[in-house]
Amino acid sequence: MPGRARVRTRRWQATLIITLVFTAAVGAAAVGWWYARESPPHQGPIVVLAVDGLSSSALTAYGARTSAAPAIDALADDGVVFERAYIHSPAMLPAYTSLLTGQLPFDHGVRDEAGFALKTDTRTLPELLRSRGFATGAAMSSFLLRKATGLSRGFAFYGAELGEDAQDRPVVERPGAATFDTAAQWLRAQGGQRFMLFMEVPADGADAVARSLFDLLKERSLYTKATIIVVGGRGPGAATGRLDDATLRIPLIVKQPDSDGAGRRVRAPVQHIDLMPTVLDLVRAPIPGRLRGRSLRPVLDDSDETVPVRPLYAESLAAWYRFGGRPAYALTSDGARLLRDGDDRLVPFDGRQRLYTSRSFGDLVNVYMLDGRQFVVVGAGDSLYAFTPAR
Repeated sequence: MPGRARVRTRRWQATLIITLVFTAAVGAAAVGWWYARESPPHQGPIVVLAVDGLSSSALTAYGARTSAAPAIDALADDGVVFERAYIHSPAMLPAYTSLLTGQLPFDHGVRDEAGFALKTDTRTLPELLRSRGFATGAAMSSFLLRKATGLSRGFAFYGAELGEDAQDRPVVERPGAATFDTAAQWLRAQGGQRFMLFMEVPADGADAVARSLFDLLKERSLYTKATIIVVGGRGPGAATGRLDDATLRIPLIVKQPDSDGAGRRVRAPVQHIDLMPTVLDLVRAPIPGRLRGRSLRPVLDDSDETVPVRPLYAESLAAWYRFGGRPAYALTSDGARLLRDGDDRLVPFDGRQRLYTSRSFGDLVNVYMLDGRQFVVVGAGDSLYAFTPAR
């Protein structure tokens, strides 16, 4: 009978739909369970200690015979050490803007320390974390990172009022211990663990700050589950404005919850703008598009993972903006750094100066040969954007 056939067809369709829905639900649950079990999101707290002027060579984690910062070296024992981390500008405000936005200076538009402020449409790391339910607080030591720069965006608390000295002159930089006191007062007021704290302190006295910070986290039973990032804000040579390792190379140590990955070392070059996508990835927050940085979570999760080598950009424009001097740009890659400050120079990392040859293919492409190895450079001026070693 046609009616019975239609009934059987409807029953078969209903059975199929129910089976597919059930299978999909079970599959999704299984995948979600496996993913959560494999790599659970970091729930906080997230603590970033940026130490301005800290040299990698001062830490035993980076090969020093004695440590200038034992508390930071002790954290390295609990964390993952990135052996080659780099900044994007010797100027303080552009460097920290890149750190907190995940953007290069020519993207976020802050190119020097005076006359620039963060654009209103640029999203910051604390802004994105706050939208995910994190309380956000910061304490700064330098006047150059004051609230008017726009770096306070996204922080519910921004302790950067430095006051005046005994002669009623504005304080340019306060000791790290005073900055810690400001941060600690905010931290003690947090009722849970889902918060982000960012601190900027000078290298002088930074180890005492680190020790006090870690002790406070332990006192509040937060250290074990905390994600703690110690990163150099700039290298000790930043005042020179030169684009060399003394300026650009910094320490980067990431301690994860339960000290996951402790003792792991990552040799591939990484950069300031990798911090924002990494933190967002660790808490499973969406990573904005068009960020040039990449998440380092794969190498934090798995010792067998690697970070692909990319050209790392840096610029020094203080001379250009302040007295019409020559701007300088650099691209760091595997084995060498290209410096452009009028002429191009290829500087190998082994410290030996050697001759290299170059050929130009139009205005935007140059090919350099060094010891039989080829480096392809694309771009001109501050659009210098690719530096790729090729066999």
